Amino acid sequence: MKKTLILLILVICGMKTLSAQSVLPGYRGYWEQSKQINIIDLIEFYPNDLPYLRNEIYARYGRAFATQTYRDYFRARSWYQEKSNFSDSWLSQMDSVNAAFILSVEQSIRSIDEVTSQVLRNIEYTGNRAILTFTSRYELQWTDPAVDFGPYGINGDSMQAMSWFVMGDWILVYGENYGIDVAAYKLDHSTRRITASVSRNSVDRRSLEGLLRTQGRPIP
Repeated sequence: MKKTLILLILVICGMKTLSAQSVLPGYRGYWEQSKQINIIDLIEFYPNDLPYLRNEIYARYGRAFATQTYRDYFRARSWYQEKSNFSDSWLSQMDSVNAAFILSVEQSIRSIDEVTSQVLRNIEYTGNRAILTFTSRYELQWTDPAVDFGPYGINGDSMQAMSWFVMGDWILVYGENYGIDVAAYKLDHSTRRITASVSRNSVDRRSLEGLLRTQGRPIP
């Protein structure tokens, strides 16, 4: 049993080493620092640049692309070179999770009008003590005891009027403190439930403002 456990550990360590060694030498890009992303990380890429960000996960290992757009895009990167023996198995578990998450956001993209009609028809969404009550195409009433944008900004302990915008199946509420604070909620429209949430203080202002303009949302 002990020998089997040691062998398993060696295999896992070997797979991790192979994954690290498979990244193209000289790669410089978004995925240079390994981390698991969430919806707020995608603000600067939503919606048009999501496919490029997702495919860069594969490109940094040398994947060849059949689609001309991506082939031309990555061939223009100084670090990119195709590897004829590329395999999806080279990706780390985190790479695979990130790629699947981005793809899920891409596949859930809908027009602002469609989402607005949906949420104003359902009005209220709840989950994990958070409540979103949609009052207009620009504003909602929000409370979430798990989120604190205080002490000088918005506090999740009581209902607050918040602006909102859309990223796929996610609704993001935002307000200005010393920076712009954002809380994101994944919605299940059929049950009117909040199925996942994440928040962050002081997101990048330029990226957020760019997305808000494309959706005709108020700029803090």
